[in-house]
Amino acid sequence: MKSNRSKLIALFIVLFVPPFVVFFSKWYVGEMNLSRDKNRPHAPGKMFAEGTAEFTNVQGKKVTDSVYHVIPNLKFETQSGDSLELDSLRGNIYVADFFFASCPGICPKMSNSLERVQKGFIKDDNFKIVSFTVDPVKDTINVLRRYADDHDAIPGKWYFLRNNKETIFKLAKDGFFITAKDDNDGGPEAFIHSEKLVLVDQQGNIRNYYSGVDSTTVNKMMGDIVLLLRESEHSFSFHDQKETSKKLFE
Repeated sequence: MKSNRSKLIALFIVLFVPPFVVFFSKWYVGEMNLSRDKNRPHAPGKMFAEGTAEFTNVQGKKVTDSVYHVIPNLKFETQSGDSLELDSLRGNIYVADFFFASCPGICPKMSNSLERVQKGFIKDDNFKIVSFTVDPVKDTINVLRRYADDHDAIPGKWYFLRNNKETIFKLAKDGFFITAKDDNDGGPEAFIHSEKLVLVDQQGNIRNYYSGVDSTTVNKMMGDIVLLLRESEHSFSFHDQKETSKKLFE
């Protein structure tokens, strides 16, 4: 009897314990990964949903998903004297701001912040900065070039862009949803423009806004840029990401 009972126990162990161990291991690993995903910081989501549309995913299945506002394609002159179309920035993450070279107020602070951002992501080829002048009459190509040099702007990395004033104002209002207009109240500055820095992803969707005159907020933006850059990388190490973020703010 004892021999038969031992055989039955051994048979039970052989038949049922290994599948249970495999199932429990997979469940535990899945729960751990899910827990890590919940606790792991994520890049800010896309803003300004404009409806839904039907897409075909990579598996060939039709799915319905949200459609988000996209920065419109416009053509500008750069500080180098050549031209740039905003659609050429697709595939890159970029930060945009509005300024003018003779601005005595917030512009120097914003440009200093962006100078620090450029330094932090100097090795990331798919990160750019674009600064739109709201005073294209005074901000000629030569003026923009000198302003760029004053802030150590790297050609091809940080673009200073000009177009006619009406186009710039409309882009600010309808493209980036921020303020840029003439100052008709006789203030010390000729223009009123937002101090916001706008984070735009690879698809031209707005991800978030940050104050360009607040170093803490700029640090938050730099952290979000790291997260957004890592979203597109296949071999992603969260440990490396934390180390990268740490170095950016030292």
